[in-house]
Amino acid sequence: MPDPRVSVILPVYNVAPFVRAACDSVLSQSWTDLELIVIDDGSSDGTRREIEHIRDERIMLSCQQHSGIAAARNAGLRRARGQLIAFMDGDDVWLAGKLQQDVAHLDALPEADLVFSAVRMVDVAGRDTGRTIRRWSGVLTLRDLLIENMIAANTVLMRREACERTGCFDEELRAASDYDYWLRLALLGAGNLHGSPRVSTLYRRRPGQLTGKWEQQKEAWERIMAKMRLRCPDELAAIERFSWANFRRALAAYAYESGDVPSAVRLFRQALGRAPGFLLKDSRTWLLGSAILSARLLPRGLHRKLEAAVKTARASRP
Repeated sequence: MPDPRVSVILPVYNVAPFVRAACDSVLSQSWTDLELIVIDDGSSDGTRREIEHIRDERIMLSCQQHSGIAAARNAGLRRARGQLIAFMDGDDVWLAGKLQQDVAHLDALPEADLVFSAVRMVDVAGRDTGRTIRRWSGVLTLRDLLIENMIAANTVLMRREACERTGCFDEELRAASDYDYWLRLALLGAGNLHGSPRVSTLYRRRPGQLTGKWEQQKEAWERIMAKMRLRCPDELAAIERFSWANFRRALAAYAYESGDVPSAVRLFRQALGRAPGFLLKDSRTWLLGSAILSARLLPRGLHRKLEAAVKTARASRP
């Protein structure tokens, strides 16, 4: 086959119930000039069989011993033939027209190395949770990115040449290797990251996901910031307390969602103590604080009912 314009890299690990939907959402895109590179990172369930049942000449399956998502993405990059690179996750779903719009977005911005969009969160059964995250419009600066990772990997489309200049994903990071990659890519040149507020992807929240393991996230963030102190010391020094506070708030949210309320309380207090004025301007701070306070003060059953009512109200919003 001739080289496709877009290579989609899909690492998978024990996602048998979801991987067909993920692959189908890529292969059914209106943009058809693509290859789908699936890297099975040592799955022990039926993930590989589900992929092998897909009949499409654009899909390529490669299997490796379990090495983590960074290693799987690097394996996909080594096999990619396209001028443009996209990333997907094995339990998520692209919406129709996603790739067509991404290609048009990147083609319209010769100064951009990467474009990204927003995600809508669904539960393990695919039901809408009412939460849209990672919304951004226009240029995402290095300063913005140092404060908060606004780039969801499963929405990214980037130029191959930028990938080659950035290098590989850091396989020593147990979490947040994508965040580390976007930061290194942002250092290639000002104004090279562009976001669109449109929702392009359904992001499935499942028990046990890496994003919920806040201790690993904390360790990874500290290592990434140590790298950035060497690569862009002046930029980081100007906003590091905001970055620290914002990340501690995110960790508090992860701890709360995993049921570790004492850790959520401690992390939330740390965040507010570092940059209260910055955090209190953000509605997410008030929502998380209310949830944590409710978990501390209300009986468990009543708190869960209140939490469920909030989720239902969110999902019913247009």
